[in-house]
Amino acid sequence: MPAMHKAHWHPVSFAAAAAAAPPQIDFCLPNFMAGTVGVVAAPAGIGKTSLLMQLGAAVAAGIAVAGDLLPAPAVAGKVVFLATEDPAPVLQRRAHFFVRSLRAQGLGDEVVARLESNFQFLSIAGTPPKILGDASIGTHSLDELQALAYGSRLLILDPIRRFHTCDEQNFGKMLLLFDLLADMAAQTGCAILFSHHVEQALHADALREIEGAQGSSAFINATRWVVNMNGMSSEDAQRFGITPQQRREHVRVAFTKSNYGSPVPPRWLKRSEHFEGIFETCDPVALPHPK
Repeated sequence: MPAMHKAHWHPVSFAAAAAAAPPQIDFCLPNFMAGTVGVVAAPAGIGKTSLLMQLGAAVAAGIAVAGDLLPAPAVAGKVVFLATEDPAPVLQRRAHFFVRSLRAQGLGDEVVARLESNFQFLSIAGTPPKILGDASIGTHSLDELQALAYGSRLLILDPIRRFHTCDEQNFGKMLLLFDLLADMAAQTGCAILFSHHVEQALHADALREIEGAQGSSAFINATRWVVNMNGMSSEDAQRFGITPQQRREHVRVAFTKSNYGSPVPPRWLKRSEHFEGIFETCDPVALPHPK
């Protein structure tokens, strides 16, 4: 039998554990443990990159997410965001409007300085490292990503499909991909968060079924923190009494898996009227009803 690598194995003593206070879990974001892997899943065009940017900024600057979607992380730190689809001018627009939105909330130069110091917002369009192919593991690409993860609090991969060349319906390949990411997260202590495209749920009942059923996929099985984003259904719009125009501006965010924390209820985000591409939290019930 081949020798097993035990250098990173950590035995736990029941007697010692019982005698001491339980250790606090190091959360990168609320309920998202450092050194684990999470996913933001959403249909195309719903705003995954926008939300990921705001999540990354929360970790880098120690601020709340989108107003109060999630509270400020307990610990701020370095964030590396690898954007594989947006060219640099698009990221610059995102950063421009985000900083303007922060200043409108009274968050000024100190927060911007923390973002400048801690947040690497990188466009790698056309050159994403491929960590897994149909026939081999991209060892060099894994080493590149691992080098970025060391010393970082959060590594964001947007979207995950640009980091491999495999069929995403191949459960075994996807499980291997996320095993590689999970091993990287555990070894470096860096949380890894990626985005993943899913189909739009057209009705409220279908949305609930999708949120309950996604645990059967490799994407969900291999991750410890799962966020689903979906547009507002016509049923919800009717229930809240809002207009079709208002409906298009709203996104439902559901925290559908959280292995290391209390459940977080679904929340609503609204695209800002003043700052392009920026999400704000809202209560649809409080919106003005149509005449």
